[in-house]
Amino acid sequence: MATILLVHGALADGSCWSEVIPPLQDAGHSVVAVQQPLSSIDDDVARVRAELEAVEEAVVLVGHSFGGVAITQAAHHMPHVSALVYVAAFAPDEGESVARLTERAPKLPSAERFTVDEGGRFRLPRQEFPRFFCPDVESVRARVLAAAQGPADAGRFDYRSGPPAWREHPTYYVVAGADQIVHPELQRWLAARMGAIVTTADGAGHAVMVSRPDVVTEVVLAAAAA
Repeated sequence: MATILLVHGALADGSCWSEVIPPLQDAGHSVVAVQQPLSSIDDDVARVRAELEAVEEAVVLVGHSFGGVAITQAAHHMPHVSALVYVAAFAPDEGESVARLTERAPKLPSAERFTVDEGGRFRLPRQEFPRFFCPDVESVRARVLAAAQGPADAGRFDYRSGPPAWREHPTYYVVAGADQIVHPELQRWLAARMGAIVTTADGAGHAVMVSRPDVVTEVVLAAAAA
């Protein structure tokens, strides 16, 4: 059995994995939802790295959205990582930024809806959050996700990635087919570049681990069994 580390992205916290955690535990795996500070990519990576260093057995790292950037950095030169799972996530190569990657796909309407506060932290307005982040999630759950969103540093869009762990470990990718935050075309391109094993959740929004937890769970279990 593996230890599975679930890494959320910006505008979220560890509770976004709540539908995925029980079936992974029921399968016998040790599961940790990493709570990232979202103060910078470096801080997020340090948090994930600390969790990795605390585990001696095989680890499957799962990253959603900006969590993909964090696992790409944190798993570099970590031989006990057995697989990486990207869930509607960014997967930059060395020297790439998320801002640069997003230029590879058509601009989504959500890009105009983010706000940045005086402290340089961005978020989606709560009334807009369900429409863009989780349109296929039940309305009460969507409101909870909006209320729990973690505002993140706007500077992370320009963060230049270091050597990518996806060149060192087997990779899996869950494409959210109707994503309004990370364009599905970009997701498919990233997955193809990595040579990842791809699963597409047709019609799923960005919060695919909430709306389609069975799909995400099956992919993580496959990664843990490989």
